[in-house]
Amino acid sequence: MAFGFPNGTAARAQPTVVGGRVFVGSQSGDVYALDAATGCTIWTFRAAAGVRTAITLGPRASGGTTAYFGDSRASAYAVDAATGALIWTRKVESHRSASITGSPTLYQDRLYVPVSSGEEGQGGNPQYECCTFRGSVAALNAATGEVIWQTYTI
Repeated sequence: MAFGFPNGTAARAQPTVVGGRVFVGSQSGDVYALDAATGCTIWTFRAAAGVRTAITLGPRASGGTTAYFGDSRASAYAVDAATGALIWTRKVESHRSASITGSPTLYQDRLYVPVSSGEEGQGGNPQYECCTFRGSVAALNAATGEVIWQTYTI
């Protein structure tokens, strides 16, 4: 199977293959569920920013399967894995350079989301006050997206 990302020049998200489907995000913010055998698009979801994380799948207490991922503006998402319908989205970090590039991890009823940044890219801007970002890990309620806790690494 081959798949071209429309208007894309880079692919930075690892694909996830489950149940005959390939789930993958793109730099444009589009997340795709593809038929693994044919490459045909089953659904597409548009995130607010580029998606560099692998898609994490897990069961919902109410039934069905949820696909979780993060975007390059530090928002986490939960969408229905069968239809691509949005279940919830949550801004995990407000720093302007914050990003989610590591894959969310689901354990029981919590989604663990690593938060990083691209702050080093601001180094060439003489008006930018350096080193204001702190990396973190946030635990979200997998059903609602509510932040349960967030701990900073620096």
